[in-house]
Amino acid sequence: MHTFKRGFFCSDLSLRYPYRECTVTVPMLLVLMLLLPMLFISVVEIMRNCRHLRMRKYLRSLWRAEATFSFGFIATYLTTELGKHVLSRLRPHFYSACQPRLQDGSSCADAHNAELYVERFYCSNRNLSSLQLRELHVSFPSAHSSLSFYSMCLLAYYVHSVWQGRGIVRVMRHILQFLLLMAAWYVSLSRIADYWHHWSDVLAGALLGVVYATITAIYVGDLLQPQSSKTRPLMGLMCGCQHHHHHLHHQLLGENNNSTGSAKVHFLASTTTASSPLECVAHHGNDDDADDDDDDDSIVEHDLAGYKTPTSRAPTPSLPNAV
Repeated sequence: MHTFKRGFFCSDLSLRYPYRECTVTVPMLLVLMLLLPMLFISVVEIMRNCRHLRMRKYLRSLWRAEATFSFGFIATYLTTELGKHVLSRLRPHFYSACQPRLQDGSSCADAHNAELYVERFYCSNRNLSSLQLRELHVSFPSAHSSLSFYSMCLLAYYVHSVWQGRGIVRVMRHILQFLLLMAAWYVSLSRIADYWHHWSDVLAGALLGVVYATITAIYVGDLLQPQSSKTRPLMGLMCGCQHHHHHLHHQLLGENNNSTGSAKVHFLASTTTASSPLECVAHHGNDDDADDDDDDDSIVEHDLAGYKTPTSRAPTPSLPNAV
């Protein structure tokens, strides 16, 4: 893609910062924000399947997690590069690195060019390569900031999804999430301290990374809904149990009309419907999500098998003067 060549004001002091080497270079960024997160996901997936480790199941879950991370990472990178080439904002060390000259050979140090907006210029620093010249025009947004915040935020969402627990486990999870965000914060601040980006470049990159991480976690990886998917089968099980016992209640009441022992049957029906939903959920609430439908059917079959249609009973002789 051809980079748009933006002009500048000779009096713009935000472009006159000194040139410094990067604290976090591009290879370091790829290792910290791409290779290490993918290795971290691989190790976590092994720990999740360590009890019943099956290679096919592990590879399937690993592929799903790695593909989710890679999709968002590539989308964030492409969006960042598009913004860099379209806007072509100059870096804070533009003057020091480029040493621009106007077409007539004058420079911004001349008095008559103090308030001039320069569009046609060339860099007098012959020590710069074509790649370094291109890097002077791609300040907004910060790729270091967007990629680091995307990787660390998505890992924080991933840890929140797979690492469930209470007490000290929950505290350790939050500490790990905090450290991940601090790593992204450090990389972003280093770009301002090294005079490679303006603060607005870093802010835009950070927001871009957070937005893409959130979108990827919600719509691609389903990382922000770990508990709702677990509670839905439980609610369905409760509704199924209540509906089943409600049906038994009406069945018992219908049979009571043909029998003389209505008081006893009414008592049995009321106790069954009052306590059965909680007992049903307590007994079957810890099953896996994949077996919820089978468990729901087995509950109905078990209760129907255990229930016997009351046979005709001998009429109970009424006691005289019964209260």
